[in-house]
Amino acid sequence: MINRLLCVCSCVTVLLVASCVTPEEALLAADDSAYALLSKNAEEVFGEASDFSIEAPVNSLRQRLISGELSGPVELNLLACLEIASEDSPAYQAEKEGLYLSALALRLEQWQFESQFFFGAEASAPADTVTVSTGLQKALGTGATILADIGSNMLAVVSSDKPFSALGAATFSITQPLLGGASAEVIREPLTQAERNLVYSVRSFERYRRSFALDLAFQYFQLIESIRNFEIETKNFEGLLLLAERNDALAEAGQLNDIEADQARQDTLESSNRLLELDARVKKLLDDFKLLLGLPVGVEIVLQESSFDVFLESEEYLLSLEETSAIETSFKSRLDYLNRADATLDSERRVYVAEEALKAGLGLKADTSYQGPGELDWSAGLSFDLPINQIPQQNSYRSSLISLEKSLRDEQFLKDSIVAGLRDNMRNLHNSIEGVAIQQSSIELAKKRVESTDMNLAAGRSDTRSVLEARRALVSAQNSLAAAERERLTARLSLCFDLGILRVGVDGFRISLTDSL
Repeated sequence: MINRLLCVCSCVTVLLVASCVTPEEALLAADDSAYALLSKNAEEVFGEASDFSIEAPVNSLRQRLISGELSGPVELNLLACLEIASEDSPAYQAEKEGLYLSALALRLEQWQFESQFFFGAEASAPADTVTVSTGLQKALGTGATILADIGSNMLAVVSSDKPFSALGAATFSITQPLLGGASAEVIREPLTQAERNLVYSVRSFERYRRSFALDLAFQYFQLIESIRNFEIETKNFEGLLLLAERNDALAEAGQLNDIEADQARQDTLESSNRLLELDARVKKLLDDFKLLLGLPVGVEIVLQESSFDVFLESEEYLLSLEETSAIETSFKSRLDYLNRADATLDSERRVYVAEEALKAGLGLKADTSYQGPGELDWSAGLSFDLPINQIPQQNSYRSSLISLEKSLRDEQFLKDSIVAGLRDNMRNLHNSIEGVAIQQSSIELAKKRVESTDMNLAAGRSDTRSVLEARRALVSAQNSLAAAERERLTARLSLCFDLGILRVGVDGFRISLTDSL
């Protein structure tokens, strides 16, 4: 008996061990299903599959910079900066994880409607019995639940040497609601909402990517503007130094009074001091930018100024947009608005579900069982649930109506906000273009003043003060032009973002007017 029982227990143990899933296998299965859902949804929403992963890339640019694999100053463009920053940003990682969890939630709801097989075994003593049970359960979109169960008892009689005997049983049942939430829409509502939630998460993550890239770009271009300011002041300092040396020589020869010589030296000293301040500002901004990228401040990087030309070709299209066309494009392409509009549809569905829950319940159940030869039983019946004591259902229905009204208000408010933002950004773009033109004219005028005062000073028809004032005007105009060009670029990017046509891809920023969202 003991040997027989040990054998039975060993068989059951082997079955249990064989059926176990390792943590690594569970993780791989979860990743495979989640990534497949995300890739499919991305292709449906944006027209192209996604290579999304919540894992950090191997041997990334950031890792190579930190490890010192890349020696010397590393030249970075905006796209490389975005890649580095997204890898280290806690907020960016949290958005990725939220998207991944939405895919897992959908997978769980899908599983609820799949065929679910189960298997179990139990060995007991002193009865020396092993019970094995297997079957499947499946929920249909109509609300029906099908359950099939096959069981077998293997019995060994302890008091004799008789072999095992098998006693089998099988049951089959189906339950189908007919009223009170029996419609396919109500039954599938959890699955439908999970599917919609994943679409919303895909859109929200993509909009976050674009917003993240936009914020990084603004800081990137602000740093480049500061570098330009330093270069402008450096050139101004070199010119003032030559002027001061010339005036000193003329003063020593008695051809220029000491006041004018001191004026040139004074402006040279002030320019030198501004260089120190600008140099400190550039270094601080560069260190802050490295921290933003998640890089050690000791890493040497050089930023590419060519990124100032991003989207120059799109400006003609943006300027040609009428307000009505811009609004229409935004409502069609803005991912946050699409989510908000679809959320209103979700609220309408929930009202319908709550209405169905107020109805009387009626269900059909049929089952049959087999206990052995000649022992086949079956039964069928109806269950009825009167619509009484429905305080929870009444509250749910009223709450769904309130939620619907709120969704409609939120959608209208977002529409109004989008229109106001578009009008403001379109004005900013026009103003920034005019600002650049004004500063370019100002620079041309300042250059002529510098050339004229230099020639007049050499001919003795002007004084040092006029030369210094002309140089200050030129430096001011050059700095103002750098700021105006940055504002023009950020105005373009902001308008494209508000229109919903800004894209961030492997080749950097681009605009898209034809992608189906």
